[in-house]
Amino acid sequence: MREVILGVVVLLCLYLAYVVMRLFRVSRPPRPATPIEPEYETILDTVEDISPAPPATQIAAESLTQADPAQSRTERETFDALVELARLRFQVEALEASNAELREEVASLRETLGADIAALRNARSVSPQYGEAVVLAQRGLETDAIAERCGISISEAELVAALARGARTQE
Repeated sequence: MREVILGVVVLLCLYLAYVVMRLFRVSRPPRPATPIEPEYETILDTVEDISPAPPATQIAAESLTQADPAQSRTERETFDALVELARLRFQVEALEASNAELREEVASLRETLGADIAALRNARSVSPQYGEAVVLAQRGLETDAIAERCGISISEAELVAALARGARTQE
């Protein structure tokens, strides 16, 4: 028995040491963030120069008028931002549509729940002897069927049906 308790204590100590080591690892300052490249390819990444080689005079003229790399980088970043904006707009529209559907569903559930709560309140306010008769009257059964099923007189069934109709119209 002592060996089992000693084993459990040793295991708990090892676990505690492991947890303390993890805590010290977490408390280290985070590494500096590296710039993150987009996870998708843009049109600028996939376009390849397929045109035939231009004459040497054109190359010289183009090299003089060619934009610097910083400008092409900002153009690419602008294009990437526009692509991202379009994607986000699409997601927002989808979320708005699903939000509208959920609002409609919640509204219908509220109506159903309100009707159920009203029925329960009416059933609770009725004597237990006539509880089943009230439920049957709310379902729209005829007074003869209510009287026969619940074992009450027809006049009592008519009274219960009138009370059930009155409770429904008050709602």
